[in-house]
Amino acid sequence: MVEALRSAYETAWYSVTLADGVEVLRVGDAVPMRVAAWIASQNASGATLITACNPFSRLASEAENAEAMARLRALVASRGWPALPGAGGSDRDDWPAEPSLLVALDSLRQAQRIGRAFRQNAILWLPRKGKVELIWLRGSQAGCQ
Repeated sequence: MVEALRSAYETAWYSVTLADGVEVLRVGDAVPMRVAAWIASQNASGATLITACNPFSRLASEAENAEAMARLRALVASRGWPALPGAGGSDRDDWPAEPSLLVALDSLRQAQRIGRAFRQNAILWLPRKGKVELIWLRGSQAGCQ
């Protein structure tokens, strides 16, 4: 089951909305130049694409997901972390698209703490230079990239 879930994350589409348009992100692809430039402009070492929806991949109601995203946005704002709106979903339309935030951070460790606090199976890590990474947070594959 973990492998199927991990595969779903690896093959999903992700997006981030910049001031001048949307960039699509895929696990294993290079961080798009405009996204990397935004991360650098924030003086961050990287950014995480994270959602608060559907904790541990259990479908929650629209109201529960909205409330969870409001808590995530409030946390990001309270810490002064720069963020952009994003989303993620399945090409197979077998999982509803989820709103996300691309949050500029100082470390992957910060990103992992946020993901765990919002009970997510995984997060994306986008280093300033490099490839979009899936960071698994749960189970026997935690820490695998």
